[in-house]
Amino acid sequence: MKNKIELYAGPDRSSTSSLRQAVLSFLTLALGTVMIAGSVSAQETPPPPGVIVEPARMEVIEEERVFAGRTESISQVDLIARVGGFLEPLEFNEGQTVKRGDLLFVIQQEPYEFAVEQSRATLESAQARVDLAQVDFDRKQQLVNRDTISVSELDTARANLKEANATLALRQADLELSQLDLSYTEIRAPLDGQIGTAVFQEGAYVNASSGTLATITSLDPIRVAFPVPQSLIIQAQRANNLKTDELLIRLRLSDGKYYEQNGKLEFLEAEANPGTDTVTTYATFENPDHVLFDQQLVDVVVKAKDAAAVLVVSQSALLLDQEGPYVLKVTPEDVVEQQRITVVDQINGLVVVGNGLDDGDLVITSGIQKVRPGIKVNAQLAGQ
Repeated sequence: MKNKIELYAGPDRSSTSSLRQAVLSFLTLALGTVMIAGSVSAQETPPPPGVIVEPARMEVIEEERVFAGRTESISQVDLIARVGGFLEPLEFNEGQTVKRGDLLFVIQQEPYEFAVEQSRATLESAQARVDLAQVDFDRKQQLVNRDTISVSELDTARANLKEANATLALRQADLELSQLDLSYTEIRAPLDGQIGTAVFQEGAYVNASSGTLATITSLDPIRVAFPVPQSLIIQAQRANNLKTDELLIRLRLSDGKYYEQNGKLEFLEAEANPGTDTVTTYATFENPDHVLFDQQLVDVVVKAKDAAAVLVVSQSALLLDQEGPYVLKVTPEDVVEQQRITVVDQINGLVVVGNGLDDGDLVITSGIQKVRPGIKVNAQLAGQ
């Protein structure tokens, strides 16, 4: 019987440990289930994405267009001898400014003065013959009236008078021609300008075939030619901005400084350059101090004098697809909308909007890749 007696020694430790492990496993599983459920719930209602917006606004854009231009003289005259002879001392200094009518070259005048005197003498001789023929005609006219001589003698006297008058006219023309040749011995400035190098100096023999003696270049005013793309001209025509009073035209010189005088739009060429699709445009500038020279390279800076305010948005807001340009607009309810717009121009990082937006409309400029039309967003103004 002793071998069957069992003494109670407390609970089984291995059984208790298993129970405790089972309880811990259940609690861990339950807690994980709660966390997973919370995560799934959070994914179902994410917070709205944050974006940066800015309002469409009215701005006066001081747009400047810069074109490569070249100055050119409005008038340039080559001085050429019209009669032959030896040059007297020059009446000017090379490179000086001359006025219209200033004496520049003198060709030896003595031969032409002698020719004038000779023509004048022959003219007086012809005049004497006319006077004598006139007296003879008048006398024979009286004799015919008295039937003293025949009418044929009067006809002869009339013919002699006509011949004498014709000779007188011829000698008068000879005198005028010799006087004209004498006047050609003095070469004067035909316009105001700056005279260049004298090709011939004192003592040289010149005539009409000698070519240019010197060149006078008109510098005040001076013209500037510059090519303008046709697209800009069409745009300016539509905006009615191709008026002298509407444009401010300035020149930037090679030292980077602006020329002190503003220019005026003069005219546009009638045809475009087929190679560059540009139209040569001309502007004139006053140049009283001759700061500008002929054929000088300059930058032509053009902008509107009194530019009107236009509706603009940042260029970062502009999007484009197959249908054209658009922006993503944020409504007062923070909902994203796709808004089609028309683009007038893009200047200095801004888009000039023609239609599609109103002043104050909010458009997304940053975070565009995170949104789509129809969703709510957390919009923050740029700079805040």
